[in-house]
Amino acid sequence: MTAKPQELWDYKRIAEETGLSVGTLRRYKKTGHMPAPDEQPAPDRPRWYPETITTWMAGRPGRGTRTDLKGDQ
Repeated sequence: MTAKPQELWDYKRIAEETGLSVGTLRRYKKTGHMPAPDEQPAPDRPRWYPETITTWMAGRPGRGTRTDLKGDQ
């Protein structure tokens, strides 16, 4: 018995699962606010395992949190 290949999510699927827009996800990846893709079969087609995204989402700051401030202001 061979193992079933694990599902990989693209931007569209991540958007459906998280409620974030595809544009937001692309910006997050470009600025380093997303985990590195688990696979990238082409430069514009990154893919992530569901576990990678759920772990990343669990560690994200809450909505409205100012992440642009450094230290105590």
